Amino acid sequence: MAKRKKTGSSKSDTKVATIVLGLFAAAIILFFISTKAKESSPVKTRAIHVTHVSTATSEEAVETYTPTENNLPVRPQPSLSVGPLPIEKVPGIGGKIAIIIDDWGQSTANCKYLREIPEALAVSILPGLRHTRDVAACAKLNHKLTMLHLPLEAYHNNDLYPSDYIIKTSMKPSLVSKIIDDDLEQLPSVEGVNNHMGSKATEDSSLMRIILKKLKSRGLFFVDSMTAHHTVCAWLADEMGVTFGKRDVFLDNVNTREAITKQIMALAQKARRRGYAVAIGHDRHLTMQVLKEEIPLLEAQGFEFVSIKTLLKNK
Repeated sequence: MAKRKKTGSSKSDTKVATIVLGLFAAAIILFFISTKAKESSPVKTRAIHVTHVSTATSEEAVETYTPTENNLPVRPQPSLSVGPLPIEKVPGIGGKIAIIIDDWGQSTANCKYLREIPEALAVSILPGLRHTRDVAACAKLNHKLTMLHLPLEAYHNNDLYPSDYIIKTSMKPSLVSKIIDDDLEQLPSVEGVNNHMGSKATEDSSLMRIILKKLKSRGLFFVDSMTAHHTVCAWLADEMGVTFGKRDVFLDNVNTREAITKQIMALAQKARRRGYAVAIGHDRHLTMQVLKEEIPLLEAQGFEFVSIKTLLKNK
């Protein structure tokens, strides 16, 4: 008996192959249509949020891509805010800061910090002490500006000082002039003066007029340490044409790390808001150590440390 040919199965296989090829072709066509549609769709604008990190304050700045007529994004100009650390230094964005360190002359123990802190610091030295000249030499060696920390009369003072060491409101002009000359003779590299104590003296216009006249004749600037409630120094200096500045922040009235750091934050906040700020600290190990740690962090956020002399000329 002859065998029958299986033609049904062959025809079925051909139909399945045709259907599969048709579906595959349709999928390719749909893929190209979808791609073209995406390419022609409009570009949406977006906002970039940059969080500003500062030891002074925490703020948030926003950079926004601005759409143009053809709806394409335009990159904004660089923001004055600075992103999270670590970042590249951007001088001047945070403001200028000048720091004066008072009460030098008792010891040379902290002179090492004048080498370890490369940024500008002013070293304000008390006259007539054991290491007055030594500290001046150290400051000069490490390119730090030197100031005379001029002792002036206070309303309340429990410390003992030699006769005619402190300039008093009751002194004759000739004695005031002599004391200043004697103090400056010990510190020939001095470029400016700020007051040691002086809550009473800086409220006395007659005395301060004598002092400021003397400093002007020497080409020296004056910084008011702001120890008095009603100081007359600012308006007198302006009237007399004396280069003048005043302290904004005391760094270490409370001698703890937490308190000093908090005051540095306040200093930075003022410098950012106004464009510049002046701080006064004291010749203490903790103060110098905290400054050594904090100054680089502030620089990284755009703050610029300048000498008080430079600041007073350019503020």
